[in-house]
Parts: sequence; structure tokens; C-alpha cells
Amino acid sequence: MECYICGGEMKKNKKDVDATWKGRTITFRGMNAWVCSSCGEEAYEPDDVRLMQGLIRGTLNQPEYPEIMNVSEVAELLRVSNQTVYNLVKSGRLPATKVGREWRFSREKILQVLGGEAFKEEAITEEKQDSGVKMAARKADDNGISERDLQVIQRHLAEMGGQQGG
Repeated sequence: MECYICGGEMKKNKKDVDATWKGRTITFRGMNAWVCSSCGEEAYEPDDVRLMQGLIRGTLNQPEYPEIMNVSEVAELLRVSNQTVYNLVKSGRLPATKVGREWRFSREKILQVLGGEAFKEEAITEEKQDSGVKMAARKADDNGISERDLQVIQRHLAEMGGQQGG
């Protein structure tokens, strides 16, 4: 192939290509490039150029997620269903905080989990969720706290004391 700049001979080589677009650099490894032995000009196959453009365009179109995310945003980021997000929270594999009736997630912590950093907080068990809901839903009667609520609170305090001491 003849170089369109200097007329020198172009040879096909495999090389890594850095493409910078709007301040972001993407490296494509092992691309087929025609390189001029005289002037160093590079040319690429049309299919390879379309591939690079498509990948760059796809990267730029990624939504910017807020620092505090809801279930739908986390599901979209992870490319899973909302139910899968709830299941991951329930099993303790995804860090989350309940605000009122809604779950909220730190984008940074979600990305850490994706990066392979283990989530070390205790899993939220069904039993704890149920007892918390029951305590919140139940009104105190004239005698103050019920015997059942007192037992639940004592059990949780005992568990918390066990976690801190050992």
C-alpha cells in the first residue's frame, strides 16, 4: 500500500492506539494499522475506525450517576433488575442505607464493590428487617413499651454488645 502523504510504502502492523476525545483517552490494544516506513503516517481499516468510534461514542454517552443513588440507578449501573439489587442488599453483598422506605446507595461504595473490594458490613437479615418494621409500626400503649418490643430491643442490644466486644 502506498502512503497517501509521501508516497512511501505502508506496512500492516499490530499496535496499541491511544484515542483522546473530550479529555478522555482510550487505548485500543492490538489494532491493525498501516504504517508508512518513510514518514510514519498511520492509517486504519474502515471497520477498525468504526469500531473505535463506536466504543468512544458509547463511553461518552454513559450517564453520570449522582453520588447518592436509588435502586433503579444502581440496577442500571450494574445492568441487573431492581429485584436483583434488593436481593444483593438483603444478602449483604451490596452496601445500602434505608432512608424512610427507600434504599440509597453511595456510588463510590458500589464502584468499590464492582472493583472487587469486599463489603464487610453485616448482612441485613430478614429477622432484623421484620423486627424493625414491627417496632416502627407498633404504637406504645398507656403502659409504655410492650413486653415483645422490650425483648426485641434487649436482643438487639445484646447482639450489638457482642459485635463491639468480640
